[in-house]
Amino acid sequence: MSGDPERELPSAVQQDPARLLPEHASPASEGVTTRYPPHHPARAPRHSAKWLAAILGVVAVYAIGMAIHDRWQEREYHAALAARMTGGDPSRGPALLRSFGCAQCHTIPGVTGARGQVGPPLTGIANRVYIAGVVTNTPENIVRWIVDPKAVDSLTAMPVVGVSETQARDIAAYLYTLR
Repeated sequence: MSGDPERELPSAVQQDPARLLPEHASPASEGVTTRYPPHHPARAPRHSAKWLAAILGVVAVYAIGMAIHDRWQEREYHAALAARMTGGDPSRGPALLRSFGCAQCHTIPGVTGARGQVGPPLTGIANRVYIAGVVTNTPENIVRWIVDPKAVDSLTAMPVVGVSETQARDIAAYLYTLR
């Protein structure tokens, strides 16, 4: 032995050192030889990124579905609560609000075309402490207000439009779903 390791290797290996690497290894680009064992993370198949993206997509769809379901359950809960509080049917409220012209003066979420700017927006009315700044926000008071606003506040600009007590209960039930 001469002490020089390159001199001890066969001449074929001296010309191409990559021949010493296992067959599963492959040289990288630009003449740099990089060899990894079969289960090394760097040798992970390229399609694993596609699988990861697919799994993340499924997780995202599931999370969005759960959020939609939770929101739906919350709305159903508030509708049932509003119906119990007022004795009305919240599903009838939007049609009644349109038919009595409430949408002309108020902005009302969930009521088509309700973009009025005369009266206050009814968004979040269920969370307000007072109705029209005059009476506390209770089911009885909101029904009274809808039926005859002038009896509650003689100076109000809100007109008496002929809403019956039953209809007012349905409208109030809908308004109490607006949180």
